[in-house]
Formats: sequence, structure tokens, C-alpha cells
Amino acid sequence: MNLHFPLADEIPPHVKPESIVDYDLFGDSRFFATGDLHIGLQKLAEEDGRGIFWTPRNGGHWFINDHELLFQAAKSPDLFSNNSNVTRPGQHGAIVMIPGFEDHSEPSMGPLTMDPPIHGAHRMPLMKAFAPNEIKRFEASIRKLAVDLIENLAKQDRGEFLEAVGEPLPVVVFMTMMGMPLERLHEFRSWMNDMASPSNEKRAMSFVNVDKAMGELVAARMAKREDDLISRLLDCDIDGRAPTMEDLKGYCLLLFTAGLDTLVNGFTHGMHHLAIDVPLQERIRADRSLIPEFIEEVLRRYAVVMVPRIIARDAEFGGVQLKANERVILMLPAANMDPASFPDPMAFDVDRENKAHMTFNSGPHRCVGSHLARLEMRIFYEEWFARMPNVRVDPDEPPTYRPGFNLTICKLPLVWIPGEATN
Repeated sequence: MNLHFPLADEIPPHVKPESIVDYDLFGDSRFFATGDLHIGLQKLAEEDGRGIFWTPRNGGHWFINDHELLFQAAKSPDLFSNNSNVTRPGQHGAIVMIPGFEDHSEPSMGPLTMDPPIHGAHRMPLMKAFAPNEIKRFEASIRKLAVDLIENLAKQDRGEFLEAVGEPLPVVVFMTMMGMPLERLHEFRSWMNDMASPSNEKRAMSFVNVDKAMGELVAARMAKREDDLISRLLDCDIDGRAPTMEDLKGYCLLLFTAGLDTLVNGFTHGMHHLAIDVPLQERIRADRSLIPEFIEEVLRRYAVVMVPRIIARDAEFGGVQLKANERVILMLPAANMDPASFPDPMAFDVDRENKAHMTFNSGPHRCVGSHLARLEMRIFYEEWFARMPNVRVDPDEPPTYRPGFNLTICKLPLVWIPGEATN
């Protein structure tokens, strides 16, 4: 099943045999054997342990699936670099910071592709824009949109959750904040899906399309400011200077990939769990104060982002020897399923005491959009439990999945009984 990208030409001499594990980020056999992306990651750990390992898949790269090592790596940008200019891989098909640019200059994603200290100056405008007091003002419009989408779905007796709610809610919120034209929603989402394609050409072209569209939008705001995030970023200060067109396109590309995909996955994984756990639906419906705890357990149990990094220098880490310019994947979902940090980690436990997950990463690159994500999720579940009966996965149409840098549910058909009590 591991057919997506070529094997490394050879195993580097510094990689010890006990560190080699056959794992394919884009199509691992364990994903297909279990039928579940997160269970597939757990099966990988059960078979080969936790730590830092080297796989020959996708040109050869390291990956980390141990909570403590992931925490250390996230806080060590001097070793695990985000700077896409550190190196260019020599082999076609190798893991890169932005997949699809194996043979090309990778586009900037603003602070995501920067290391301290320059990273901090570029990150600060985003931190201000997504601070709790800033995103709070969107609560009423988010709630209205959530109500409209949920009520439209509730009129039926079945529906595909991703298309009906999971995609339009976070994507419309994000595009409205950015000042993007909503009529291009499906076009933008198709580009986002192409970014996860096994095809190098599709991935590269998707970034070209986004770069062009964002450049046009930035140019329009340069000519005339509007009440949107791009306009506010244009008027921000980056280390004592005004932002350039390239700065803004970097911000936009970063926000585009986060706003049009990550939270979509968060919503869909959370709803999938509810659909297979009717007693939990009934418990939350009877006690809505559990919603914040439910959200944190969704975030822990169903993290989606696999983070690429570049080794900045030769070093020993986690008992292995790393060489400068090698690639490594930080498996954030695996950190949340490490039994050393979370007892019985695969169990979904709303009452779990420790929910200090790594879903939003840690260290200098911790997600700036975490406050917005939690706000949207809280509003959504408040309105969902007020308006929808208990739902179940459609027995005639199982969910479909896609592995990769984001662990994605591509389709989630649900069924329910119209008019069933919602308390």
C-alpha cells in the first residue's frame, strides 16, 4: 500500500538498524489495516515503540512519536528548524517544509517558516489579531452562522456533516475575517485539498494559485483598506518597519492553510466521535456545562497536524545521531496518545484530569489561532445540542479518510430521527 513516494536511495550510515521503521506519512499500511488514522498511529507505536525513528519512505526522514521528545523538539527551534531556507533536499520526493516544492523554491508562510529571533517580530501582529479580546467580537456572527447551518441540516433525516456544517462554518468565519470573497469558497477549498494530494504537480500548482489570489487581495487592500484582517496586518509594525507585499502574502498563505483546513478537521473528528458514542451525546445534552471539557478531549484525542521540521545542525537527540539538513516529522497527534503522559490514551474521557495536550503545538510556534478555534467549537456545540437530535454514522456510508500532514476525514455521512427530543 505504500506507493505514494519513492524510497530513499540508501540508508545513511549514521542511522542505526534499530532506528529504522517502515512508515509512510501519506499512505501507511497501518492506516488501511485499521481503517482509522489515529488508531493507525497508535498501532505504529505498539509495533515499534515510541521515540525518534528513521523511515526510508518519502525520500527518507526522521519522525518522533514520543510525548516528551516532541515537547523538547517543539521548544528547540535552534535544532528543529522551521526555516525553509536552511536546505534544499537533493532527492525528488523527499519530505519538505511545504510538500510539492521538492525541486523549487518554497513559498514563504510568514512566521511559520522562520526561526527566532526574526520569528517573534513577524509573529507579534498575528498574536495581536487573534488575541481573545479581538476574536470575541466575532461571537455573534459565528453563532448566527452556526444556527443557520445546523437548522438547515436538522430539517432532513440524514446529511453529510462535512459539506453541511464542518466545512462552511470555520471556512466562512475565516474568509469573512480575512476579507476574502465568499463566492470563491469552493475554489479555495479545492486548492486546499490539492495541497494534500499525492501529486507533486497538484500540490505545487495549488500554492501558485493561492499565492496569486492572495497577492491580488493584498494589492486591493493596499489601494483601499477595508474592515478585515488583511487591512489590519497592512497597518501593523514588523520590527519597526511597515510590512511588504511579500510579508503579507506570507501571512495570507499561512492563514489560508490554517483557516481552510485545520479547524474543519477538528469539527469533523469531534462529530465523528459523537456519532459513535450516543451515550455521550445524551450526557452532554443533559449537562451543557460539559461542553468545554468535551472540546478539550476532542482536541487531545483527535489532533490532526503532523509538523515538518529541518535539522539545523549535527546533534544527538533521543538516543540517535541527527545530521544537518535532514527532515523530521513531529507527530503531534501521537504525543496526545502517549500512555506515559495520558493513562489509557485511546479512551475518550470527558472527565480526564490531564488534558494538557500538544494539539496546538508548543514553544515559539504554538498556534496563534487557538483562541478562535475554541470559541468556534464552543459556539458550535452549544447550538448543535440545542437543535439536533442524537446522530449516528450512516451504516450505509462509512466515513472516508486521508492521511498526510493533516489527518483528515473527507466525508462523514450521518443519520438521525427528525423530531427526536433534543432537550
